[in-house]
Amino acid sequence: MGCFSFMCQGCGKPINSSSFRGERCILFLLKDGQVIESMQGEYDSYGRVFDEEPKSINWNMEWSDVCDLMFNKDNSNGIAALHEDCFDGTVPTKRSEDDPDQGWGKFKLPSTPFKKG
Repeated sequence: MGCFSFMCQGCGKPINSSSFRGERCILFLLKDGQVIESMQGEYDSYGRVFDEEPKSINWNMEWSDVCDLMFNKDNSNGIAALHEDCFDGTVPTKRSEDDPDQGWGKFKLPSTPFKKG
């Protein structure tokens, strides 16, 4: 499976990950413009975040259904992503743009140990 990567809806910069550690973010899973699930933590490169172990957290929805939402023609379906520091409390209603560098741009890993979202 390839990486899934997103541009932050707050600052417009990519949400990066090394696939072992990543930038802190909040992900919102959208269906018809409504949040049906969310998760918060370090981005894992695959449309999810790590928990404190670090182990990727899975969506409650089947992964194939998440992918169907991400690749739907309607941009009110899919994953909306924001860096934690960019989230101002406004819940997104549109999915995030894809990062053309697949989240592998230059970034500084969080200096703090893993923490729960």
